[in-house]
Amino acid sequence: MLGTECCPNSLWHYYVWIYAFLPGFNKLYIVGLAAICWAIWLARNRATFERKWINIPFEVVFTSCAFLNYWAGLQKLGMMEVVKKGAEMLKENASQMLLLCGPPSLDEDERKDS
Repeated sequence: MLGTECCPNSLWHYYVWIYAFLPGFNKLYIVGLAAICWAIWLARNRATFERKWINIPFEVVFTSCAFLNYWAGLQKLGMMEVVKKGAEMLKENASQMLLLCGPPSLDEDERKDS
């Protein structure tokens, strides 16, 4: 998951995991977690109510980056740039991983439509 062999499975594990990647920015850990949770919630709602499935899991990451950029304006001036930089770094890393994974394969329904 996201370049690590250890996937957090609790809030405490998340804090330990994120601290390994972003030490010293503990005020922003909840903002990042909220962005991920909100993006997952929206993807779930689109799938449930609109029947719009996500094609690749990276869509959740890119949506989270958009939230982080938007919410950066709610931070204090010094933290605003840190949040924007973090969102950009996350987007760049996800883009690189997406290139390594290749394009998503079509499922049966999409093949029939093609």
